[in-house]
This record gives sequence, structure tokens and C-alpha cells, in this order.
Amino acid sequence: MQTDYRYIVVEGPIGSGKSPLSRKLAEHFGCTLLSEQPEQNPFLEQFYLNAANHGLATELYFLLRRAEVPKLIAEADEIGNANHGMQRVVSDFLLEKDQIFVPTILREDEQALYWQLKQKVMPEIPVPDLVIYLQTSAGAAEQQLRQRGDNHINLFPPGYLQQIHDEYHRYFYLYDRAPLLIANTDELDFVDNPEHFELLLHAIANLRGSRHYLNLSER
Repeated sequence: MQTDYRYIVVEGPIGSGKSPLSRKLAEHFGCTLLSEQPEQNPFLEQFYLNAANHGLATELYFLLRRAEVPKLIAEADEIGNANHGMQRVVSDFLLEKDQIFVPTILREDEQALYWQLKQKVMPEIPVPDLVIYLQTSAGAAEQQLRQRGDNHINLFPPGYLQQIHDEYHRYFYLYDRAPLLIANTDELDFVDNPEHFELLLHAIANLRGSRHYLNLSER
């Protein structure tokens, strides 16, 4: 059984439930949680209101915050080594997620500037031991956002939610940098259904190969 994952990433489009699941996994493993906390980005609401004028500032803010993460992961490693054990980290964002958003929301000249700045500020990116991709439909994600009272959904540009979901699907269809566990949250509720969460833990512990799909038929 595979139990020695040091660096686990949970990713998925807005409304997929990646942040609640990341918190639950961190609590289960008793480990460090790294959270993107998009609500702290001061440009995000302006971006939703006027994407053309505020996309670059929004992405650069996220870039600067993500540039701090490799050091945090390295420090967790050092603590684990000093204690002759393993210091696990769970993150609710993939450091390379700008490859989804930057080509989608920035003009070509802005993209060129962004990638140049990233080369200068981003340290070497650690490779996750496991990426959990929460796949969901745009309709289910919208329903989830409305149920939890996220008012940002009313600010989204027309078609934005569907476009981001399509880009996530495209990106992870080609993703091969780390072992990937794909779970469809339209039928699985890892946060509020204990059986589904146990199904996820079993899949994590028994993952074989570079890509695995998790569904209810595996119970």
C-alpha cells in the first residue's frame, strides 16, 4: 500500500470542492495545509467586473504568493528529516495552474510579460507525489457555489465558468508530471459522505501507475 506521499495537491475548477477536501485530508493526516486563499487577492473582484483591465494584476498577485510555496515545502522536508520521519503537506492548488488561467484570460503581450516575470521570481517547482483532480461539470459547480452563498458567481463574465472548466479538462487530459487521481465530484461527495471519503483514502493508498479514475463502481 502506498502511504508515503509527502506532497499531495488537490485541484479542480471553482466549485469543485478542492478547498474543503484539502482541509479534510490535512486534518486526517495531521499535516500542514497550504491554501491559495483567493479571497485575499485584492484584484480578483475587479477582475470579475472587468477581466480585460485587471487580469494581469490578478495573475501577478497569485504568482507572487505561489513563489513562496517551494520554500515552505522545503522547510517541511527539513523538519521531517530532522525528526527522522516524514512531514506531509496537502495543498489546495497546483503551482502550475497558471498554465490554465494565463492563456485563458490574458492578451498575448500580457502573457509574454507574465512568463518573463515568472522565470525571474519562481524557484524550482517541486513535483507533487500525488495530484487529485476533482472533475465536475460547470452546472454542478454553479449549483454548489450558489448553495454555499458565494456572491462572486454573480460577477463572472458570461461563459467564464464553462470556459475555465473546459481548460481544466484540457490541461489534466494531458497532465503527466505527477501521479494523477481523477475523481468526478458530480457523483462523489468526499467532505460530507464518510463512505466516499474512505473510498478516496483507499484509492490513495492503493494507487498504481501514473493515472487512475475514481468512481462509485469501485466500492
